[in-house]
Amino acid sequence: MDRIYLTGISGFAFHGVYEKERIEGQKFVLDLVAEVDLYPAGVSDELKDSVDYSLMASVAHEELIGEPCNLIEAVAERIANRVLSDFEEVKNVTVRVHKPDADVGLALTDIAVEIERSR
Repeated sequence: MDRIYLTGISGFAFHGVYEKERIEGQKFVLDLVAEVDLYPAGVSDELKDSVDYSLMASVAHEELIGEPCNLIEAVAERIANRVLSDFEEVKNVTVRVHKPDADVGLALTDIAVEIERSR
């Protein structure tokens, strides 16, 4: 299956279990891989035969910065469900949500969760 990659979509949101995270918020980053049959678009060179990835990026971003969740697992699930419901051409979606500024009491570069969902 062919893939569309959306990498590094970032936004400021208030996800987290701790009160400080809910009050101050922090940066979150999203990577998304949508599996789509891109052959028709490759042959026709027409957007109507593909997925509008600018629209898909906007939808994913909207969910990323939307209603706060305790866990980034829930944020990822919400994004995956929205992509599958809004873009019928997408057969499978992989969503990775990064929380680079997570306070875990030691130095680290990133924390992320990744889920994969199919129709």
